[in-house]
Formats: sequence, C-alpha cells, structure tokens
Amino acid sequence: MRLSEQARVSRQVAYLTSAAERMDRVQRQLATNRRIDRASDDPSGAALALQHRKSIAFEAQMRRNLENGTAFLNVTEAALSSANDLIQRVRELTVQAANDTLGASERQSVGAEVNQLIEQLAQVANTNFGGVYIFSGHRTSAPAYTVAGQPPAAVAWQGDAGQRLHRISAQDVVPVNIIGDQVFGNLFDRLIQLRDALNAGAPGAQVRPFLADLDAGLDRILSARAEVGARINRFEAATERSLDTDTNLQELKAGIEDIDIAETIVRFTASQNALEAALGAIGRTSNLSLLNFLR
Repeated sequence: MRLSEQARVSRQVAYLTSAAERMDRVQRQLATNRRIDRASDDPSGAALALQHRKSIAFEAQMRRNLENGTAFLNVTEAALSSANDLIQRVRELTVQAANDTLGASERQSVGAEVNQLIEQLAQVANTNFGGVYIFSGHRTSAPAYTVAGQPPAAVAWQGDAGQRLHRISAQDVVPVNIIGDQVFGNLFDRLIQLRDALNAGAPGAQVRPFLADLDAGLDRILSARAEVGARINRFEAATERSLDTDTNLQELKAGIEDIDIAETIVRFTASQNALEAALGAIGRTSNLSLLNFLR
C-alpha cells in the first residue's frame, strides 16, 4: 500500500482538527459550567432537561398564582375582621339600647353611632384590592353594594355569585373570593331599621329582636373567616410543596446539564496534552520524506 504525501498531510490535519475540537468542547464546558450546551451534545439528556425546564416553569407559574391568591385572601380576611368588629360594636350598643332605663335622647345618640357604623360597614363591604371589588363575585369592576341616601336609606347588593378560581397545582383549582351577599345577607336592611327605631326612641322591647339578626350576621362572618383561613393555609402548604418540587427539579436538571468540575478539568488537561503531543510529533515529522529513512 502506497501512502502519498498528500494523504499523510490530510490525516495529520484531520487528527489535529479532531484533537482541537475535543479540547474546545471541554474548554467550553468549563467556561459555561454546562455539560449540554447544544442538543447535539447529548440528545436524550437534552430532551429530559427540557422536560425538567417545562416543569420548573410550571411550578414558578403556580407560585405566582398562589402568591396572588394569598394576597387576595389576606385582604379578604382583614375586611371580614373589620366587619366583625363593627357588628360587634353595634351589638354592644343594641344591648345598651335594649335597657329600658335609657331615655329617648340617649337612644338617638346610640342611633347616631349606629348610623356611622352602617356607613363604615358599607365601605368594608366595598373593599377594593388592585382595582377589584373583593365581594362582588365576577362583577369585580363595580362595588358590591350601592348606598342610597345620606344617611343611608338603603344598601343594595349588586354583585353576583361568581367564583374567582386560581389554579394552585396541575390538579387543583381553588376559589379565592367570598360572595358578599352570602356574608352580609339582610344585615344592612336590619341595621337601617335598627337605626331608625333608635332615632324614633323605640322602647327596649322593640330593640331586643335585632340582637338575633346581629348574632346571625356575626355567625356568617365567623364562618366566612374560617373558610378564608382554611384557604390561606391550603395556599401556604401548596407553596411549600411547590418550592420543594422546584428544588428537586433543579437538582435533576443540574445533574443532566451541569458538569463535574474535577472530572472536566482532568479531561481538559488530557485533551490539551494530547493536542500538544500531536502538534509536537507532526512538527518533527512534517519535513521528513522517504529519503530520510533510507539514509
């Protein structure tokens, strides 16, 4: 078999190119700290890493949903807490007014405070968070209640029963809102009637029946607060699970994509030595011909 000079040179160039490419690949891995920089580096590994990336992005979206939902629920809890305090104050005043020792002027003073509490409660029922009325159902751009007159002669519900759903996992969708009409019921009507009775100097026997309505209102608010609290706990638990899942996915992705620094340095040194040895050997023999070996 006859080996021409051109064939020898071609083989030398091909070997040097291959050695340089191996060293360049390892050098690039060291620079980026990534074993897979292109899909061609490891097609199956790249496909698996892509799946992990999709899962990581999904978990990040779920945590954004959970964060927004938790904030909405916290605002709802604060509003319900304020409503509870206001109604509790009305109840205290009603107990005082139910005592027949109060005179007409004293009842009117109680009625004036009840009127202020009605206006405050209407403001709470129309709580707005981020441009959304939290108790309006799906009609989030309009207040949940309209207030007619000053002092209020009527406070009317104008929302709907729509639930604002938040996805918190691949399987679970949870509502974040509480429907105002289900919480406040006919409470505004009864409070206005109570105020008017007090202003008219009604006796204790006519005031006492309102206590049952106030107690029913407090029970509804307590039930709503319990529901909101349970949802907040669920959102917080889901957030913790999502963070744990994200950590595991990040580790799996890193195990596929990232390099072992010590191992890669050894490979880089070996490829560098191989390239230098090849350059030296080719350099020493590049000017030789058959005559050199026949001397």
